[in-house]
Amino acid sequence: MERKVAFSGLIFVAVVWGSTFPIIATSLKFIDPMSFLLFRFIIASLVLFPFIYKRINKRDAILGSLVGIPLFLGYVTQTYGLEYTSPSMSGLITGIYIILTPILSIFILKNGVDMVKIYLTVAAFVGMVLMSVTSTSGQILGNVLTVGTAIFYALQMVLTEKYLVKGDPMVFTFFQLVVVAVLSLVVSPESVLKVGVLTNSYVLFSILFNAILGTTLAIWILSLSIKSISAYLTALILIIEPVSAVAVSTIFFHYPVTSLMLLGGVIILVSMLLAINRENKKKTEIINDSLV
Repeated sequence: MERKVAFSGLIFVAVVWGSTFPIIATSLKFIDPMSFLLFRFIIASLVLFPFIYKRINKRDAILGSLVGIPLFLGYVTQTYGLEYTSPSMSGLITGIYIILTPILSIFILKNGVDMVKIYLTVAAFVGMVLMSVTSTSGQILGNVLTVGTAIFYALQMVLTEKYLVKGDPMVFTFFQLVVVAVLSLVVSPESVLKVGVLTNSYVLFSILFNAILGTTLAIWILSLSIKSISAYLTALILIIEPVSAVAVSTIFFHYPVTSLMLLGGVIILVSMLLAINRENKKKTEIINDSLV
């Protein structure tokens, strides 16, 4: 995949993922989190299966399934978190994975210690704390769950870079989706009996939107991009996701945004932008050095 195509695809993913926060939050008024995840990932897996069944191989099946575990944990904590906190706050806190990705890369990919990245991560954490200052105990629980989401998403991205070097992104993605569906069923087997909730038109729309655009297509594009341009650069481009989450939640769903939430959100976004600017400078220096 060419870098420009990867960048364009990631912008699409970021906008779609940002819009899913308020859509899922509204859905949870009619369906419980585990049932939502089960139906979402069953449909996502079925949509992708016709494109990969002739290409299935042992390596991608095993490694994709392994990476599916942090993906499952990320979606569980995010979906339960949305029961307690607002979509805009959830989107901003989830965005911390953009900075956590290089931190985890130090330990998993052996990229070396970068203190500036660590400082930026601390700044993002301070922003998250400010966003939670005026929260109720329930909202704080939602925020804490969403911090877990950021950690698990960062882990999923780094492991994807580690294991997808020679793999098939589409097959790798399929097995991640299957694992999330299977684990959702294992954790909440009674969810399969709640298929009747799909007669609710909004729930059906939400599950289809999240399954097809927010899961099958988005995670496939994510896998392709990580393979082409690294987990860290992919995460940096996805800075648009928390911005999209706040914009959609506020403009279309009328969720309130407080001044402290804005301040904390600005700190998180500035930390992300500084990380992007620093990465761009490093890339430019490498290119310039190669031309000398």
